[in-house]
This record gives sequence, C-alpha cells and structure tokens, in this order.
Amino acid sequence: MTSPAPVPDLTAIIPMCNAAATVGKVVDSFLQVPGKRVEVIVVDDGSTDDSVEVVRALAQEDVRLVTLGSNHGAGHARNVGFELARGRYSIFFDADDELDADVVARAIGALDSTDTDVAMMPYIYRRGWTTDYTGMNSFDQIVWERYVGDDARRLVRLSEVPRLLGFSNYPWNKLLRTEHFRRTGLRFSATHVHNDILGHWMTLLGARSILLLNEPVCTHIVGDGGGNLSHRMGRERLALFDALDETYDELQRRPDLRNRYSHHYWDFALRSSAWALDRLAPEVVDDGRQRLQQHLLRINLADFMRIRERRDPSLADRIVRRSLV
Repeated sequence: MTSPAPVPDLTAIIPMCNAAATVGKVVDSFLQVPGKRVEVIVVDDGSTDDSVEVVRALAQEDVRLVTLGSNHGAGHARNVGFELARGRYSIFFDADDELDADVVARAIGALDSTDTDVAMMPYIYRRGWTTDYTGMNSFDQIVWERYVGDDARRLVRLSEVPRLLGFSNYPWNKLLRTEHFRRTGLRFSATHVHNDILGHWMTLLGARSILLLNEPVCTHIVGDGGGNLSHRMGRERLALFDALDETYDELQRRPDLRNRYSHHYWDFALRSSAWALDRLAPEVVDDGRQRLQQHLLRINLADFMRIRERRDPSLADRIVRRSLV
C-alpha cells in the first residue's frame, strides 16, 4: 500500500498574468527554501504570453498549475489557490517579485516554535531591474520601528499593535497557518485592483497571535514606466471603493472588532482614498470624491462619537470635512 505524500511545510500561491519573464525564477526560489517542502500553486489569470508554457516546462512534482481561462483579477486567483493549498502554512506571492528563501525557512521554524497564526515581515522596494533599492514606505517604516525596533522578533496580539491594520495591504509579507485561516474564512476581494485590502484586514483580525519577524522577506519590484495595474489612473481605480465597502462589510459583521478598531479603519480609508484621488484622471475625480463621501457616510454613529470624544478628534474632523465635499 502506497503511503500518503508528506504534507508540505508551505504552499506558495502565485497569481499570474503575462509573467513569462519572471514567474520561473519566482517558482524556483520557493523550491529552494532550505530544509522545507514547498508546494507551489500557480494560478494563471488569463495570460496571453508564454507564462503557462514556462510553468509547465518546470515539470516539478510540487508545482501545480491552475488555468482560469480568462482574467478575473489577482484576488480571485488567490482565493482559488488557497482553496487548493495543502501546506501547513500559506503565502500569497506575486509572479514578478523576489523572495528571500532563507527568511521563509526561518519564518516557518519560528511559527512552529511559537504556535502562532501568522508571521509578518518587512519588505524592500526595487525600481525596475536596476539596483535602486529602498526600504518600506514611510507610514509602514514608522509603524514597524514603533512596534519592533531593533528586536529580532516579537510575539504579539493585534490589540498590542493595532496600527499594523493601516500597514500597506501587501499579501506577500505574511506566512499564514493554513487551516486556521480556512476556518476564519480568509478571502480576497474580486476587484481587479485593491483586492488585497480585504485579505490584509481579515488576516490580522482573524489572527489569535502575530509573530513580527524583523527580516525582509520580499523585494517588491516597482515598474519604471508606471504601466502596471497599480499605476492606472482611470475609472478602474474606483474599484478601491468597492474594496473598502467589502472590507467595511466584514467589520460590520463583527461589531466588537469594528468598535475596537474603527479609528484605524477610517484613518486607513482616508489615507488610501487620498492616494487614489491624487492619481485619478480629471474626468474621474468627481466620481471618486462622491464614492468616498458615500463610503464615509457609512460610519457607525457611536464609533464616530468615540473617535470625536476620545480616540482621535483630528481624525473625526477629517471625516467630517471629506464627507461634506
């Protein structure tokens, strides 16, 4: 009788759309994680280049290819991949970024030794294929230094580090305990952009404990030409407000958490929408402002009064100003 295959230590879920030049290297980097068995699930999201052929040519037992046939967005692709994950832990990674395989191995070991639900790590930016490396964006850097400083690691609960909720909602700087987050219903939005907002919030809100590991796990490649999806400035950018609505819907279903973290949510919503509005094409700006106003008017009145009276009066003023625009 054939014995069952060992459970992978990690499942890497990689949505892919026209990434033939980079996906092979990303997949190989996961297969090189030292001392760990890694299953890689590549979900092709309607590629029209040679991406599928590149993945098929790898011919590795631990590499699984799922083809969606048409483009649904990275959030949908991540959800499909997560349903199939067999690893004890999961990570959602992009097909055009760079992984530090040694950090991943240490993160798995740290999760095992602490029985933690999620490990969260810093990241690095690199512009194009140059050697122009930079650290995290300014908000993330301030929050990380406040909560971690020079420590190698910290084991915390969200109540101790709530500003992590406002951290850039990248999916690739977290290792998740697969079965735990299956039980919590972790998912990403179906929007083509900003689909990782919901995933970020559901991850941190659903974690019983969080391991902050002070080693960059990912180098995020920022396109020189600004032509990638995250730099588009047209009507599709309004999907941000669909993603915010879906995230707030989740908070509404959990009023205890909405109450506790509402000021962090509304600060994040204002910051992210300001970033988007500054980049919208002129013919879309009025629609963007209206969508923001509609979203802000969803605020729970009791939450607003707590923000106004105790938590952050200046945030309450910003909410009122933007609601009246």
